[in-house]
Amino acid sequence: MTLPELREQKGRLANEADQILKAAAEDGRHDLREDEDKKFDSIHADIEKLTKQIQRMEKQQATMESLETSTGRRSDANQPEHRSGGTERTGRLGRATQYEHNEALRAWSLAACADVQPTPEQRAVAQKCGINIDSKRLNFQLSPVAMRMQDDGRQPDVESWNKRMTEERAAMGTTSGAVGLYTVPDEMMRGLETAMLAFGGMRQVATVIRTSSGADLPIPTSDDTSNKGAILAENTAVSEVDITFEQLVLQAYKYSSKLVLVSAELLQDSSINVGAMIGEKLGERIGRITNDHFTTGTGSSQPNGIVTAGTSSSVTLTGTATISYDNIVDLIHSVDPSYRVNGKFMFHDGMLKIIKKIKVLQYSGDTVGMPLWTPGLIASQPDTILGYTYLINQSMTTPATAVKSILFGDLSKYIIRDTRDVTLLRLDERYAEYHQVGFLAFSRHDGDLLDAGTHPVKYATQA
Repeated sequence: MTLPELREQKGRLANEADQILKAAAEDGRHDLREDEDKKFDSIHADIEKLTKQIQRMEKQQATMESLETSTGRRSDANQPEHRSGGTERTGRLGRATQYEHNEALRAWSLAACADVQPTPEQRAVAQKCGINIDSKRLNFQLSPVAMRMQDDGRQPDVESWNKRMTEERAAMGTTSGAVGLYTVPDEMMRGLETAMLAFGGMRQVATVIRTSSGADLPIPTSDDTSNKGAILAENTAVSEVDITFEQLVLQAYKYSSKLVLVSAELLQDSSINVGAMIGEKLGERIGRITNDHFTTGTGSSQPNGIVTAGTSSSVTLTGTATISYDNIVDLIHSVDPSYRVNGKFMFHDGMLKIIKKIKVLQYSGDTVGMPLWTPGLIASQPDTILGYTYLINQSMTTPATAVKSILFGDLSKYIIRDTRDVTLLRLDERYAEYHQVGFLAFSRHDGDLLDAGTHPVKYATQA
């Protein structure tokens, strides 16, 4: 039982004892009846036991906080060094190490197993981290700063993300209880976000917006590109041309990870980082489905995918197995120069295989075949196609007849909207006969292309 629960129970018992005294006073009696006296003494005996338990827990908590303040982590000779890593988090009741956050989530997971309950130490750590292990639901918040990939699109830029999160925590003053709790991304949320980022590619190039609620998010747009200024003759009035506005409205569609079943033995295995493992599996599942919808979603009861929202370039590729140099050039120049500055290609890996085989004839003394695709020979330099980088997105359609197989343009104009709340459910009884615990996550997302009418992303269709 946690400290708040012990204090609450002590308060209830005190009220019961007070009611006995009040009842006697209302009857005009100075002494309690025999049954009342026994009940009163029994209540105060329980109160005394609770008081001692509360004092013990408060003393232990103060000791742990004192150790963490001086050492920066839990001072335990049996604690593996790699579990703390010197990383500190902030919970409701004080500073907590990353190891303690992992132990708190492990305790919450173990609470589902009737035969293996969390130890008092684990319960105390969970309380310190603000986790009620008796609740079957945990609400987390993803960081307001979305993780992004490096420029080459190959590895998550985790180091920069951690730096931004550290700066944000310092700025928000995480020594305050609830604020600190909600801005600290524990191992589960880090694993979930890394997994979502790794699948498909849309999160690598899109602009990610995170909101604290799922209310409709209107984004105003305006296309004033057709209007120009004018030369005025002397004593001539100016003409009036209003600016027109429209809006893109992002909603919040609910996604589930489906069930993840974990054996009780695995939850008890101290070598397993339960939080990271569950977060990774949930993130993979949500990442797969959302990337599909961010890419080819219909926009009806689901996100409007970038392929669906894109505009035709009027370029028809020469075939399903071959593409010409002219096709690629025409696609690039179908996009306005203002968007070509940040232009990128997006296609399925099968399309990259075709593009790699395209050779451009150039004259340099002799006629030679130069590949359209150029590998990046320096570590920080990405591979390019005619000088533009590209992104492999396996949610795009493989090369085939009459499909939109290549995108080009400013892909950052695609907006992904996340609601920061992620709900994790623990199913205790449903799989008890298998000695398993079920975990299920819910999160809400939407996405659409921010196009004011100037078409930042265009596609080519195969013949």
